[in-house]
Amino acid sequence: MIPVLALADLEAGRPATLDRLHDALREHALVHVDARADLGPGFFPALHEQTRAFFALPEAAKQALDIDRSANYRGYVAQGAEYTGGVPDLKESFEFGTETTAPEGEEQPWHAALYGPNQWPDASVLPRFRPVVEAYSAAMDRVALAVLRGLLLTLDQPADADDAVTAGELCSYSRLIRYRDPAGFGADQARLERHTDSGLLTVSLQEQPGLEAEAADGRWLPVEPPADVLSVFGGELMEVWTHGYYRACPHRVHNSVLRTERLSYASFFLPDLRRPLVPVDRAAGPRLSGPLAVPAGNSWLAGGRGPNPATPVGELEWARMNVIFPGRNNDGTHTENGEGQ
Repeated sequence: MIPVLALADLEAGRPATLDRLHDALREHALVHVDARADLGPGFFPALHEQTRAFFALPEAAKQALDIDRSANYRGYVAQGAEYTGGVPDLKESFEFGTETTAPEGEEQPWHAALYGPNQWPDASVLPRFRPVVEAYSAAMDRVALAVLRGLLLTLDQPADADDAVTAGELCSYSRLIRYRDPAGFGADQARLERHTDSGLLTVSLQEQPGLEAEAADGRWLPVEPPADVLSVFGGELMEVWTHGYYRACPHRVHNSVLRTERLSYASFFLPDLRRPLVPVDRAAGPRLSGPLAVPAGNSWLAGGRGPNPATPVGELEWARMNVIFPGRNNDGTHTENGEGQ
């Protein structure tokens, strides 16, 4: 059973809550977080309403925001335009991220790809869309920070150290996702193929069920928290950061449980792009004293790469994207995506 943790208890660092967080991430690589009391009764209905309104726009209005018009991969992605596991994703999405400016100084190739503005629909057509989506983004930042600080504490690491993974400004990339009516697709057909997310963690939300997580024994388990309760997944950078102690969660969206249109939301988190990733100190606590290893196939270690105290996370992310998604960076074609809910 995947536990549901209250956001307020995580933020307070309550020992019993941290124990449940530890056990959930170790056993399932995911945990549910209930932020409904913190965000208010109107938060999630407004998010669903505005997301549905965006996807109801005429195709021309959505295509005007096509992601290929953005140097930093933000905007609209049509159904089938992205692939996971070599299979077209049966979803459409709106993609956005933290709107920050590149570091001052010498311009680097990764600056243009990872920093910059979002594309937004015309405010005269959807006046509430941007404020609602930005409020969602801020709320997911809050949840991610609470979980990461909690994980530091579970490993006997200081949560406020200058080189902690939470130092500086967390970087987030988010997407609003719509899976259309599954009629015409086979019951055994995945809407989004099996994959692990690349970042530290993913904060996700489902308006309708459909998400499944792969257990350690290979079984597919439905991820079905209470309505408007968030699911938080470990990603591949989590494995690198914790020497493999916390693993990435393989997951998919499967057609067998879908009966109608499905909206979902995902925010993918990285440490501050300007800072190096400092893996947790294995000597700081007993939980990291045993044999540990980052699983084979982790995309951050491809080509013999890995954390370097002199290399900012943004540069590592850019190099990782160029190895794993060469078409996406070289010619704008979205050949592989590998992330979604």
